Amino acid sequence: MKNRNNGSRIFMTELMFSILFFIIVSAICVQCFAGSFAKSRQANEMTKAINLASNAAEEYLVSDNYEGFTEYYDSDWNISDDVNGAYKVTSLVIEPERKGECQSMHVVVSTITDEEIYSLEIEKALK
Repeated sequence: MKNRNNGSRIFMTELMFSILFFIIVSAICVQCFAGSFAKSRQANEMTKAINLASNAAEEYLVSDNYEGFTEYYDSDWNISDDVNGAYKVTSLVIEPERKGECQSMHVVVSTITDEEIYSLEIEKALK
């Protein structure tokens, strides 16, 4: 009796290796997409924080009677009256210790749990 090899074993082995390769590559791609999503969220958060801090700094530089403030924002960066929002912006004006020194302001944009996202310090000469 002749033992015929019709190639089905080789085909099945090749198919299993192809499936294994596809699974490994797809797992790597899923990790890449998850990482890029997290980095995109962090970049968006940083951009919003920089814009808010810059706006506060510009307002401070053009006004003579600027007072510090704390504003709360929800998760979509809309101003919220609720202290339990997602983010907060705190501005603190520091008067100079001696005459002739510059007045400064410190702006901190953070999460509601005080994890700092961005901070900015500005100085201006008094009139």
